[in-house]
Amino acid sequence: MLFDESYYIEINEARWSAADQIISNLPSIYSCIDMGCGPGWFANKLVQKGLLVRGIDGREELVNEARQRVPEAKFHIGDVTSNSLFESLPSADLVFCFGLLYHLENPFAAIRSISKVASRFLLIETQISPGDAAEFKLVSEGRNETQGLTYHALIPSRAALIKMLFVSGFNQVLRYTGSVDHLDFIDSPTRIHRREIFLAARDFGEFRDFVTEVEPVTPKIDYTVNGDG
Repeated sequence: MLFDESYYIEINEARWSAADQIISNLPSIYSCIDMGCGPGWFANKLVQKGLLVRGIDGREELVNEARQRVPEAKFHIGDVTSNSLFESLPSADLVFCFGLLYHLENPFAAIRSISKVASRFLLIETQISPGDAAEFKLVSEGRNETQGLTYHALIPSRAALIKMLFVSGFNQVLRYTGSVDHLDFIDSPTRIHRREIFLAARDFGEFRDFVTEVEPVTPKIDYTVNGDG
C-alpha cells in the first residue's frame, strides 16, 4: 500500500508531532472524527490519546484496511462533499482533517458539511496555493489510492481557506506558527512552504503557537477596463 511507503510515513510523523501537542492543549476533548482517514494512520494515534474516534473515507478498500488496523475506532465510507454523509453522522468535539482538503473538487462544500459535525474545533492541515488573494488553483492529480476520488482538485490559498472557515460558522480561525519538521512546511531559498495547519473554533480562546486570523474581504470581481468599479 502506498500509504505505507517512507514518504507518507515521514510526513505523517512530522504532522503528528505538531498535532499531538495541539490536541493536548485543547480543553475537554473527548470525541473526534478523522475526515479522510485513509488506512487509519492518524486514527490510531487519536485512539492512543484516549479519544473516541470515527474515521471517514471515500474509498471502501481504505476503510476496510483501517478497520483491521484500528479496531478500537469506528469507520464509515462516505464522500465528505456529500450532504447525505452528514445527515446521520454524530457530531464530535474535534474534527481532525489532515491531508484531505487539497484532494477535493469542492473544498468549500466539504468545509460547510464538516462544520456541521465539528461541535467545538476543526483542526485542518492542507496544501495552500501561493498568493495573497482568496483564490483557488485547479490541479490534476495522479491516479492512485492517495489522491482524491475524482483526481482533480481545487487548492485554496491561505486567504480562501480562512474565508471558507469563517463563512462556514466558526467564530475564530487561527494559524499554527510552531515548527513542523518536514520540507513541505519550511521556506527555503529556492522554494516556499506549501502546507499549513489551522485551528477553527466555535468559541474564542488563546492557543499556544497560533496566531489569530482576520476574516478576509472578498469583494465582487471588477470587470471594468481601468478598474474604476
